[in-house]
Amino acid sequence: MDEQITTLIIDELGKHHSRNELIRVVCERAGINWADAAKLIEQVEEQHRGTIAKRQSPILLAISIFTMIGGLALLFVNFQFFIDFFQSDPLERLLVLRTGYYKIVGLVTGLGMLSGGIYGFWKTLMPLFED
Repeated sequence: MDEQITTLIIDELGKHHSRNELIRVVCERAGINWADAAKLIEQVEEQHRGTIAKRQSPILLAISIFTMIGGLALLFVNFQFFIDFFQSDPLERLLVLRTGYYKIVGLVTGLGMLSGGIYGFWKTLMPLFED
């Protein structure tokens, strides 16, 4: 029974299912109380971190890659604004800056998306190499 519960916990955590729902299922199947089931799940999660990470990684990597692509697209589109901004005369720069504040927001958003995508990609890959 213990091996079945361990396999169930690894499978459910690997599928990103709700922890509270998993605790409820473990309580029913193993016949233990809520606190003991939560401790058991934490123990299994700690012991099988690499296996769980391998099961979670495809969707997390896809999200990270799409976020990086979106961030690069925003950077490219809005970086053109800054190239043009520094190649024009001073009066025109002031007028363009007044109406182009959304380009600045787009550039900052693109930087945030790119850095977040890289961070997520890194955090997803590192547990795969810890085993």
